[in-house]
Amino acid sequence: MKTVAMKNRILTAEELVDLAEHEPVILTRNGEPSVSIKNVSGSDWETVSLSNHPQFIAMIEASRRSYREKGGSSLEQVRKEFGLKPLKTPPGEPG
Repeated sequence: MKTVAMKNRILTAEELVDLAEHEPVILTRNGEPSVSIKNVSGSDWETVSLSNHPQFIAMIEASRRSYREKGGSSLEQVRKEFGLKPLKTPPGEPG
């Protein structure tokens, strides 16, 4: 990760993109982190937007917390709950 102090520095958007091409860049102001720049090329718009959306992140964190505290449901339980027939061969086992 690169750190760039912004004091007395002017960078163009193209220069910032070049800086972040291979690793994240943290821009600092008065020695404190101010902005993070990360290369997202190769990612789709949905992934980029959701991974930076505070409500989506909160929902995922709540789901993970619930799973840690209460556990989850097996595929067999979910299929039964939705009225689906059980699988003949458990997933991941040779059929």
